[in-house]
Amino acid sequence: MNEGWNLDYKENIAVITINRPKCMNALNTKLVEDLDEILTKIENNREIRVVIFTGSGEKAFIAGADIDQLSTMTPKEARYLIEIGHKVYSHIENFRVPVIAAVNGYALGGGLELCLRADIRICSQNAKFGLPEIKLGVIPGWGGPGKLASIIGVGRAKDMIFRGKIINSTQALEYGLVTEVFTSVEELQRGALDLAHEIAEKSTITIALDKKIINNALNKSYIPDPEMDALALAYCFTTEDTKEGVKAFIEKRTPNFKGR
Repeated sequence: MNEGWNLDYKENIAVITINRPKCMNALNTKLVEDLDEILTKIENNREIRVVIFTGSGEKAFIAGADIDQLSTMTPKEARYLIEIGHKVYSHIENFRVPVIAAVNGYALGGGLELCLRADIRICSQNAKFGLPEIKLGVIPGWGGPGKLASIIGVGRAKDMIFRGKIINSTQALEYGLVTEVFTSVEELQRGALDLAHEIAEKSTITIALDKKIINNALNKSYIPDPEMDALALAYCFTTEDTKEGVKAFIEKRTPNFKGR
């Protein structure tokens, strides 16, 4: 058992489970660094044909960044987190085999941004999706805005991001954010493995080529900019609005943003 994550193998399928249920599987710097190592380990295993990402429990896939860490983060630390996160998420997007995000519960902030880099997204009926960072006075720092727009459209993406709007599984299916909704987390887990086994039976060479062609076509209209995201988020942590947003979240009150 590892702190924050589990890695299991189901024949030629690797299952990565984010395992921090006490904090809704929130991401911190250590966990993101660990994911970088896990992905490299899996990629070096030529027997693996599909990867599944999921979260432990029924409440959350990944409910965003760890607020305890955010509340004390310096601009330098924020920039590093953005840089290592972009590295990991780019690795997911360009992984040599298909990646499935099996979303159980909340996929918010960095959790949704991870989903957006997966090749296929499926979810349980209780799933919720959003990039609510604006309520904290920060930006989604791992390429989420552009990726979300490329999947669900510019208008819907701006509506979600500007309002900090969270959508349910029915809306996610309607938007094309997910391809299938399961009635329970147990059904989702079975469905994810069934889907993975079906894909694993196909030619890995053909799938890799198809994936590259599709990603290249999408990236012609949108290429993530880690430098811009890092600078923008680091700047957020110099502002009073970000301090107020994080403080208000911890105190469970509405933030009073001053625009400075």
